[in-house]
Amino acid sequence: MRHAFQVDLRGIIDLLSSHLYSSPDVYIRELIQNSVDALTARGSVAEVGAVVVECHDSQGRPILSVDDDGVGLTVDEVHELLATIGSSSKRDTLLEPRADYLGRFGIGLLSCFLVSDEIRVVTRSARGGPGVSWRGRSDGTYELRELADGEGRDRPGTTVWLDARAGFEDHLAPDTVRALIHRYAGRLAQPIVLRSGGRDEVIGGGPLPWVGRDAADVLEWAQDELGEQFLDAVPLDLPAAGLTGVALVLPDSPSPAARQRHRVYLKRMLLSDTVDGLLPDWAFFVRVVVDTSALQPLASREGLYEDATLAAVRDGLGAALRTWLTGLADRDPVRLQALVRVHALALKALAVHDDELLRLFAPWLPVETSLGRMTLSEVIRRGPVRYAATKEDFSQMVQVATAEGMCLVNAGYTYDEELVHRIADVLPGVDVERVEPEDLAAVLRPVPAGDEATVAALLRRCEPILSPFGCTVEVRDFNPSSLPCLYTAGDGARFAREVGETAQVAGSFWGPVLSRVEAASRDRREAALVLNWRHPVVNRLAGPVPDSALRTALEVLYLQALLLGRHPLRGRETALLSGALGRLVEGSLGGSQ
Repeated sequence: MRHAFQVDLRGIIDLLSSHLYSSPDVYIRELIQNSVDALTARGSVAEVGAVVVECHDSQGRPILSVDDDGVGLTVDEVHELLATIGSSSKRDTLLEPRADYLGRFGIGLLSCFLVSDEIRVVTRSARGGPGVSWRGRSDGTYELRELADGEGRDRPGTTVWLDARAGFEDHLAPDTVRALIHRYAGRLAQPIVLRSGGRDEVIGGGPLPWVGRDAADVLEWAQDELGEQFLDAVPLDLPAAGLTGVALVLPDSPSPAARQRHRVYLKRMLLSDTVDGLLPDWAFFVRVVVDTSALQPLASREGLYEDATLAAVRDGLGAALRTWLTGLADRDPVRLQALVRVHALALKALAVHDDELLRLFAPWLPVETSLGRMTLSEVIRRGPVRYAATKEDFSQMVQVATAEGMCLVNAGYTYDEELVHRIADVLPGVDVERVEPEDLAAVLRPVPAGDEATVAALLRRCEPILSPFGCTVEVRDFNPSSLPCLYTAGDGARFAREVGETAQVAGSFWGPVLSRVEAASRDRREAALVLNWRHPVVNRLAGPVPDSALRTALEVLYLQALLLGRHPLRGRETALLSGALGRLVEGSLGGSQ
């Protein structure tokens, strides 16, 4: 046996009116949209007049009416359109779908229940027939009656009345209504008349503010409109998508993960100020303001429907921005340099995937190096491009690389390693080499030949001290002489440290397993404490130093090197720190060494 679903109509209305829209302010947009569509359906705006929004006062309680001389509705159409939620297909049948209609879904009137418990509609169809009065309530009920001759409207069109619900009186107040009309409908070609206190004010009806104006004028408008002083304005025009607008270059660099916030007008009616997904991910350095006639809105009319058209528009806008950047490099490199200083991350994201733009931006894209902040071109001119793949590797090597005059790129930042690799593919004759801490230790100068025997004896005494920590000891001759030692650890050694730390806090089952993993990792590649033969402390350790003093000194040097390299101390190393410091304090107080 078939059964019909039982629908709580009041609950459905509450769900749609209270949760479909992000703000009750959208009610004015939906009312004006319906009126403009009704005028469009009837014919020329010049022939049928304007949309009139009027603010009334009934014993201190605000009432709003929206009046148009549009196509109006018959009794049957009122049943179909106003009393059937989501009746967009019937709406299309009755009003003959056209590209210049603003609305689409047939549920916009529900937004009025955000600010009013009752919606009253008085309408007369241009197709003939009696006038109709419809009264809908937020409890899901409605009343409908045909009007006698001389009752209701005397001409075709529709008037919608709203009484403010308790707590929402401000939303129907004249100042609020004026601000909302400017916000949502201020760009419409169709002027809107606001009537309040016996005076009429015409809002809208002008050209789009970015059309036919130079960049300076657009930037001035954008600062007044959006409250930001943008760096530049990029005109956007995609005729195939019915899109025109402007991309505004942000004055500060946002996070790449930040949600895009673009202003989108749909046929000159504001859709939203926070539309996401309109641009490629790499274009997070601009905010766009566009008007479009081809993109499809979501049911709430506060976002865009993801379809092939939106994907094509996204690609088209990305291509327009790339073209603008390419042209900017040719006609105004100073402006491009200023842009790169603020939005280097976005341009790196673009250059990683675009060979032409990588060649174009290479003279300006900055990277951090051991010799200071440099552009990619400056790094390339110094010879082979050597880089550290992580910030941790760079921090271990930067002091030595700086003292030795080596230009080492810190590629641990977003996109930098990919960018360095792409240089070798795109620019001929550029060699790229990854440098790891253990590689740096291998290329440091050996100790002078006359000191080799002394150093060998020192190493024999040092090895057992740090062996429990998976660390070997080496001695090299390097700058700066003020740096006593250097801790080097490749990926394998760092992995072993992390596993060892976890093993110390793991339970009885996982502890032994992780310890075996740590041992296997350490066997493949150990870390090394590289002592600097130029440092006076290291030279003294090679002399007749008691074993206890050597142990304390080497442990302190090991801990110092870990901290300088930004390696977190493990449990055993924390205990080592306490013991070594304790012995140093005892020695300074005249106790045993």
